[in-house]
Amino acid sequence: MNNKTAARLDEAMSSGVPVRLHRSSIRGADRLDGFVVAVGARWTLLAPCTDLRLDGWEAVRTADVTKVRPRGGEDCLTVRVLRRRGRWPVRAPEPALPLDDLPALAQAASRAFGLVSLHVERHAPDACWIGEVARVRPKSLRLREVDPEARWQAAPSKFPFKDVTRVGFGGRYERTLLEFAGPHR
Repeated sequence: MNNKTAARLDEAMSSGVPVRLHRSSIRGADRLDGFVVAVGARWTLLAPCTDLRLDGWEAVRTADVTKVRPRGGEDCLTVRVLRRRGRWPVRAPEPALPLDDLPALAQAASRAFGLVSLHVERHAPDACWIGEVARVRPKSLRLREVDPEARWQAAPSKFPFKDVTRVGFGGRYERTLLEFAGPHR
């Protein structure tokens, strides 16, 4: 990431206006629309916003962000709607999550929100794996997955840290899966 992109991330966080994050260094990666709520040396935290609604949080590798494009100012409809509903300025979750270390970030998000979604966009840009962090090893983490029918899988899946490009949590889909799957036994 260049200095211009880093400055734009900081500006987006301080101004509180909606942005679109581009990660063109990852072929097929989604462009993400929302509000930058925290920037760390390794991970940037975005509050995604679609259809005028906030939907959890997404942490993306800061180094993968190649462009930060404004999607409106303080008077755009998205901000006006969120302001009227008491949701603007958009804030990071409390307590603050560690953004300098993937294992700590994933574990903290899993503890606070129950389920996380892991994305390995360089290998599978259209897929994610959802579950709770079961274990952390020196170079990988194990995710106890929940399938799309809200059933816990028997064995944890392994995800090397170097492959994880995005971590989502606290969104409607993750919350719904957790509601129907219940706590892992």
